[in-house]
Amino acid sequence: MKLKIFLLLLLSLSAYAQNLHDILSALGNSGAVKYIKEKRDSEIAANELSLAYNAPELGLSLAHAKDSAQDGIEYSFSLSQNIAQPFSSADKNSATEFAAKSLKQGAMHDIHMMTLDVASKYHSACVAKEMGESSDLLFTEQNKRFSQIQKAYDLGEISKKELLFNKLDLAKLSQKASAYKREYLSEFSSLQKELDSLILDGLSCDDLVVPIGHVELGDINAHDELIDLAYQQKSSQAFYAVYDSTVSGLGYELAYDKELDTRRYTAGITIPLSFLSSQKEREKAKYLHNTSALNAYRDSLSKKIQSASKALQQKIKTLFDEYTLLQTEIVPLNEELLKLSKSALDEGEGTVMEYLDASRSYSENVLEMLAMKKTYYYELFELYKTADLEFGE
Repeated sequence: MKLKIFLLLLLSLSAYAQNLHDILSALGNSGAVKYIKEKRDSEIAANELSLAYNAPELGLSLAHAKDSAQDGIEYSFSLSQNIAQPFSSADKNSATEFAAKSLKQGAMHDIHMMTLDVASKYHSACVAKEMGESSDLLFTEQNKRFSQIQKAYDLGEISKKELLFNKLDLAKLSQKASAYKREYLSEFSSLQKELDSLILDGLSCDDLVVPIGHVELGDINAHDELIDLAYQQKSSQAFYAVYDSTVSGLGYELAYDKELDTRRYTAGITIPLSFLSSQKEREKAKYLHNTSALNAYRDSLSKKIQSASKALQQKIKTLFDEYTLLQTEIVPLNEELLKLSKSALDEGEGTVMEYLDASRSYSENVLEMLAMKKTYYYELFELYKTADLEFGE
């Protein structure tokens, strides 16, 4: 009766449970994702300031003049502007474009990593939920069998030591069930913390990634972080070209002056003598070294990603093989042995202890299989994050 009530309660809760699609959709509308996008747009706007020239300046002056022969108003108008790097607009545009691409790529990568992290926590919570439900069912079944042990003890068929041993084993299984429930609540809470636009009522857990033995790695050059670094390199190279220009600045001034009896028109150009200062060379050195640093870091990161991905790939294969062995051979064989032990006991050809040993072994192997499944999913999503893969790749 208790088992039926438990199952009915479970079904009623699952009716309001969210699946992974619901959760990831909510994540896409979350404040955390909005922050990443708004910060990206702000940095892109700030980066584009390098394209802007100083606005022209308009000067106006008015004076009253009087000498021995004349008395009147004098005035002047002037228009001036200073233009930095006037002959490097193409390089400026290129540098700004690649910097914007880098910022977009970095934001996209951050959102992808956040998505994978939430998906990983969803899978972890779902398996923890499955472990809690399975341990509850196993405890219920084993608790029923304990009455047979008590009866066997009362009839003198087993010793008190054997009775206590099985009673202790039952208590340990009850403890495991409680521990798995706590683990699920912890995993569920951790998942909820990642969501600020969705209150979780429960997890449907009907859309978990199907375990596979081999995860194909993608082209290392298509990795988001490496693409981001490549854009940064190109931006740095373009900025170097900007400061490598012969003329670092240009200024002009147009003026009209009206004095009492004179009109004056003035046109002037100013060119900074950059060779008399070390500023230009230092700017070039900054971007030259930055480009070299980015190139070295990209090579180093590429090797680290490939090495870590291959190690995780092998780990996934090993975990999958162990999980498959438990799922397809050990647990089914144990289940068959349990049924045979039960039949033998009912027919008087087996003992209570043989039946209980088979039952205990079955419980342990079922929980071990689920623990292996949980570890598999954790390492799988670590591989997804390290190799920058999408679900199912």
